[in-house]
Amino acid sequence: MDPCFGAIYNGSNLLTRALDIRTLLDSSLLALLCAFSTIFFAVPVLASGAGSFRDIKMTPDRDRDGEARGEPRAEAEELATLLNIKPLVEKLRAAKASGSPEATRPIEQTRLLCMWKIFIALQEVRKVVAVLNVEIARSNESFNSLTAKRNMTTNVLNTATFMQYGILGTIDKSMNLKFGQPIPSVEINTVMFGIGTALPTIALFAPSIFKEKIDSPPNTLAHIFNASFRPADADKSYLWKFINSPIPGSNSPLTRREILIKHWEDFANLDIKDSKGMRRLAAMPSAEENLTESVRILGARIALLQDLKTHVEEFDASLYELHNAISMN
Repeated sequence: MDPCFGAIYNGSNLLTRALDIRTLLDSSLLALLCAFSTIFFAVPVLASGAGSFRDIKMTPDRDRDGEARGEPRAEAEELATLLNIKPLVEKLRAAKASGSPEATRPIEQTRLLCMWKIFIALQEVRKVVAVLNVEIARSNESFNSLTAKRNMTTNVLNTATFMQYGILGTIDKSMNLKFGQPIPSVEINTVMFGIGTALPTIALFAPSIFKEKIDSPPNTLAHIFNASFRPADADKSYLWKFINSPIPGSNSPLTRREILIKHWEDFANLDIKDSKGMRRLAAMPSAEENLTESVRILGARIALLQDLKTHVEEFDASLYELHNAISMN
């Protein structure tokens, strides 16, 4: 063959192979983009209009006109009834309205009794929050352990993907240099791009592989999910009465516990009908079950526990308003 035509032939073969590889790469990238768009963008749209529980609060709405007239806030009125000190609170408010410069001994004793009840309720909130903090920390420990295993597997798969591209690419080019002209290397390219597609695909599904047996005790979510649950001190627990009572002035007849469930359904996509999923979130498998927890379950559990902690602490805000109502200043 004439050297000139040989060079043209070799160049055309190189160009053809380059175009074939470019086409294959473009097709692979397009497939990956479609996969990622399906995973990351196919999410439900959460409603936030009327009737939505996406954003909630456990305290009543403020009546600013009533506050301007000197009336106590609805939170204070509710907590006075809840703590069984409403007559005492009214007595203190009447003494404050009378404008007496000094509080008498009976008034101070009444105020001390009210403060004692408020202190008991505050300690109850601190106790529940401490329990929630322990449960969150325990869940975070398991979450970090599974996440580390998942990340290690993903890193190994990514490294293997790049290594096989480098190894097979080097073999492909060395064969071309050895024979002095391009030779058909369809098999090598097929293997290279096949592995390059398979390994990232495995990496997408690797997180679902890592699970561990639920060995932690049931958490506080079990108390919220179970409508018939009653703690041993239910008759004396101010916080439990607060959670299981409706919000004063609200148009909804639902209790705070029921509102919290609706909130998790709207905000965290909780499926309350999935009894097995509920037992996984609450770390409460039945006697005959051998349930496992994954990164997804642990992440959802942590999110729900943190949200529950936030709404439990709203009880503090109501106690603060009650304290302001009985203050003599």
